[in-house]
Amino acid sequence: MRMNRLLAALSACVLLCGCADQTQANPSGGLFVGIEPAQESTEPAKYEDGTYVSQEVHDPVPDPYADDTKLEKASETDQGIRYALYQKHAEIIGHTDDFSAEEIEIPEKIEGLPVTKIASVAAGAESIFDIDRNGGFYSCYSLRKVVLPEGLTDIGDYAFYACKNLVEIELPESVARIGRRAFAMCASLHKLTIPAAIDTIGDSAFSLTPWYDSLLYHRDLVIFNGKVYDAGRRCTGTVTVPDYVVAVSDYAFYSCEGLKTVILPESVRSVGKYAFCDCPDLRSVLFLNPECEIPAEATTISNKPTGYDKDYYRGIIYGLEGSSAERFAKKMHFRFEDKEEFERRQELERIRQLTQADEDEEPAETAPAETTAPSGSETTGSGTTGTTGDSAETTDKTQTTKPKKADSES
Repeated sequence: MRMNRLLAALSACVLLCGCADQTQANPSGGLFVGIEPAQESTEPAKYEDGTYVSQEVHDPVPDPYADDTKLEKASETDQGIRYALYQKHAEIIGHTDDFSAEEIEIPEKIEGLPVTKIASVAAGAESIFDIDRNGGFYSCYSLRKVVLPEGLTDIGDYAFYACKNLVEIELPESVARIGRRAFAMCASLHKLTIPAAIDTIGDSAFSLTPWYDSLLYHRDLVIFNGKVYDAGRRCTGTVTVPDYVVAVSDYAFYSCEGLKTVILPESVRSVGKYAFCDCPDLRSVLFLNPECEIPAEATTISNKPTGYDKDYYRGIIYGLEGSSAERFAKKMHFRFEDKEEFERRQELERIRQLTQADEDEEPAETAPAETTAPSGSETTGSGTTGTTGDSAETTDKTQTTKPKKADSES
């Protein structure tokens, strides 16, 4: 979900694809015709139904039509919505060249079959320019409101990508999967509901939308149904992931500057690809689940600044002896220490901060001239689960000068 770096390049594709009027005036100039980046909302995120702060984790519901793959018929509605009929279900697959509706309501059934999916837009593996411009509702500038039927389970990749005038959409509780970039670049999207039992949200599904920007701005961690999808903009220092979280998704903490320590509770069963990649200040990751699944790749946890070629990690992996964390650290040639050592270092850090606070309260004339106070601690996390403090790696409580970063981090 933290792949906004790609979207700047992808947005140029909107010029070549979709159902936007290519003859419209260009108010912005350059490649970004008709696309304005979402502005950060100053309004607090709304949680009217409690979904976003709920600690209840729902099991995913299997797709009952996963094996129904025999295509029987393809056609289109009077509104210009293209659909495909299978033996037991129907899917929305795209729109016609002259599609121009401002509001649409996807029916619960088409020709007697339940509509269960808005299919993914066909795209080339190497380039977004190789994409079905009539797939899904890709780049449909006319759309302002969409009503989806109960029973819909899947919203595919790029399904509503760059629908720049789409203001609101309510997802039915039956939706279990939202594909990658499904609502990305929807620069007017201010209202959206996420089903309580959502199982999968693809990479950058809501990037550059006011709705998601508001979540990132007001939340320390963006969590849906027990999975951390993104670290918010205030996520720095030490972060304790809540103990109802079961997974950390791909790219969840990607390029999170200022993040120093992460504590993953025993409830976390898996960590995704690139979960802590390009975190230049990260020095401590504690895994409390001895069987947590961790991708055995150098990109899973790295200190390299974004844009550099080589992944590396200078910090420490903490966990239990014989755990998956120890095996991961050994394979990656990272330093590993047990949980007790982590707790000892945390306690030393707390003592150092208390000592420093006492020194800072003394009159200025009594303080040694050569002493420099370290940077203050930060409190982060989700709700009341955040932990205050700097990196757990610090062991010398007498240190009074701020260490310099390595050349590769400056």
